[in-house]
Amino acid sequence: MSARTELLGYRDEGDGVIARLRGPDSREESCEVAYVAGCDGVRSSVRETMGTGFAGGTYRHLFYVADVEASGPAIGGELNADLEEADFLAVFPLAGKGRVRLIGTVRDERADRAETLTFDDVSRRIIENLKVDVKTLNWFSTYHVHHRVTQHFRKGRAFLCGDAAHVHSPAGGQGMNTGIGDAINLAWKLKEVLAGQAPDALLDSYEQERIAFARRLVQTTDRVFMLATAEGNLAEIIRTRVVPIVFPALTSLEFFREYLFRTVSQVTINYRNCALNEGDPEPT
Repeated sequence: MSARTELLGYRDEGDGVIARLRGPDSREESCEVAYVAGCDGVRSSVRETMGTGFAGGTYRHLFYVADVEASGPAIGGELNADLEEADFLAVFPLAGKGRVRLIGTVRDERADRAETLTFDDVSRRIIENLKVDVKTLNWFSTYHVHHRVTQHFRKGRAFLCGDAAHVHSPAGGQGMNTGIGDAINLAWKLKEVLAGQAPDALLDSYEQERIAFARRLVQTTDRVFMLATAEGNLAEIIRTRVVPIVFPALTSLEFFREYLFRTVSQVTINYRNCALNEGDPEPT
């Protein structure tokens, strides 16, 4: 299916799937496939057709992303974050001298006018708090973030992957890795089943293995984000006094840096307690 072809829905026939498509010329057509995998984002038409729930909510905060060319003490090839305010702000280095990506949130009345929010509405705080002198604005966009996990990753011959199955805050930078993990887990199982090397029941393990991790990830990133943006004296003390002391001390330890890398990269994920590992091995 080309990048401009839209999946409008599908019908599960039991022994196959009839998918309804709309092409770039707006003409609709149908095609028959063995399975369908919904990798079609938060507004997934596959999930809608499946009729599975998407429990969770939407953060009140309005997120913004800006790619800029700038100068200042925060423009030095390292990640910098401002935790002094209830609104989060981070500076991520990009390739090229002075090029950075700004990711921040607003939660006051500005959050209710995402369509009209401009870079000028947030630039003053960026300049004052992180001393970022913006020379050129290359790109600016706003979006709302959800924290949701679908009720099922599989229903009949349909599957959900990536943002169609789970969405969460950017805290931890786990979104892309999680979607890739979904795709890898499902792909090899589909290959085995389609090649006649495994029964269809193998595909049931996809949901069991991935949904538990997705739920845990959404809960974890939600807690981290709420801590970073919470209001009140206690939250401010933790952000401005505890975190700046504790976190650098921890990251100076090699074992903690290794743990952090293995966690963020998700290379520690395993499915030892899942159905595929049950039972005794056959004698050779």
